[in-house]
Amino acid sequence: MLATSDPRERARQALLKAAKKELARRRDNAAAQRKIDAYYPDDGPLRRALYAKHLAFFAAGKEHRERAAIAANRVGKTEGIGGYEVALHLTGEYPDWWPGRRFDRPVNILCGGDTGTTTRDILVGKLLGPPSARGTGLIPGKRLGRIAPAMGIPNHVDFALVRHVAGGFSILQFRSYDQGRKAWQGTERDVVWFDEEPPMDIYVEGLTRTLTTGGMILATFTPIEGMTEVTLQFMPHLAPATE
Repeated sequence: MLATSDPRERARQALLKAAKKELARRRDNAAAQRKIDAYYPDDGPLRRALYAKHLAFFAAGKEHRERAAIAANRVGKTEGIGGYEVALHLTGEYPDWWPGRRFDRPVNILCGGDTGTTTRDILVGKLLGPPSARGTGLIPGKRLGRIAPAMGIPNHVDFALVRHVAGGFSILQFRSYDQGRKAWQGTERDVVWFDEEPPMDIYVEGLTRTLTTGGMILATFTPIEGMTEVTLQFMPHLAPATE
């Protein structure tokens, strides 16, 4: 942009610069509120063909009501598997390549981790974005409706409403294992997602919530406690031999 002594031209250039800056800001904001679109692209260094186990987990949802991604830390269990699938079911915005189960209506999903604080920091953050930028998580910002705060923990969320492509709102609710089994009781659920291994009584309670809906259980965790009851649900061949 050339400098000029003409006041009108300087004003025009200033307006043009401001307009370009605003357009860039809006593009960046739109991209931030569609974070999920960057996952599992057709090609490039992060192309989905490189994530065979993730895709197998998604595809298994067509046949299996209970699934678990049991793996090491930092391999994408929470965000790239559990969070990604939950976001798709809440919105109904499935990519063309999606190999798993699809819901053609709004869903009711319950998810949680070991404590209220970790559930807030990890699951709420991954799905909704940080408190100062809700809508920049895996659920697109334009799909978010009401977000209700949880009692007792700053910036935690009790539930959020998510607009479904079929019309109406899906329900996303958060609980934690330290609240005990009774906190997981209540209404029917289409999906229950356990991020981190739950105690057996809470796992059974979550499974019970899906019985009348034909819903699903998702579990994403590292088996740091060894061959527990929950882990052996999915890996019975590793059970100790009995005499």
